[in-house]
Amino acid sequence: MSATTESRAEAIKLARLLRIDAVKPPEYLVKLPASELVAYSDAVAELLYDDELTLMRRMVDAAPLLPAQMLASVAERALGPIICARLLGLLEPERAAEIARNLSVEFVAEVAAELDPRCAVDVVTALPDEQVLSIAVTLAASKEYVAMGRIVTHLGQGALADCIEELTDEDLLRIAFVLDDKSQLKELVEVVGRERMQRMLGDAASLGLSEEAENLCAHLTAAQRKQLKPSSTAARRRPAPSRRRVTPARV
Repeated sequence: MSATTESRAEAIKLARLLRIDAVKPPEYLVKLPASELVAYSDAVAELLYDDELTLMRRMVDAAPLLPAQMLASVAERALGPIICARLLGLLEPERAAEIARNLSVEFVAEVAAELDPRCAVDVVTALPDEQVLSIAVTLAASKEYVAMGRIVTHLGQGALADCIEELTDEDLLRIAFVLDDKSQLKELVEVVGRERMQRMLGDAASLGLSEEAENLCAHLTAAQRKQLKPSSTAARRRPAPSRRRVTPARV
């Protein structure tokens, strides 16, 4: 991966953390070394999520005194996704998941996008696979690719396959680009399958995602890259998915 590409991937993640345009991060961020962007992201996360920690912990300490359903109602109706994300991030993942099971999928998706990156995976993956699938589709519909990148490769094999089936080719290319652990791409490609991967890579330029496609290929094994070389037009016969079929619903 080129230094510029690595910087752009980290700039996208930092832009989301700062709540600015994460699809097209500012060029001045892309020009910075990736290592500096990672260090700055860590500092920003510490500032955003550790500030007022004492007050937040007092609220968390009271959480065991109330039923999860009541806490969920308070969270969704009164606290909003940002404060709720701060509080859930301080709870044990199982307790956070117990509360999240009583929230609407739309609200949990908003919370997932705001969760402290340092604990987001533990919280979201403690939820039932069906709910995680609905959350993932909702996040993709909102173009929250950075949040998706934190959780998608931590799903079980079956849940991952179901999730991939519901996402568009553009979703997958954008998510793959911002994965924290690029070694997971090898397994992700196997789940996607050869035919769809060939189509995705072939259509990347028309989607304006050539850099994302090149970055994905750079992290595959030599055998995988050889297998994905188009040998005919057959790989383009199946139409690209235009749907995210999962209908978000309260779980």
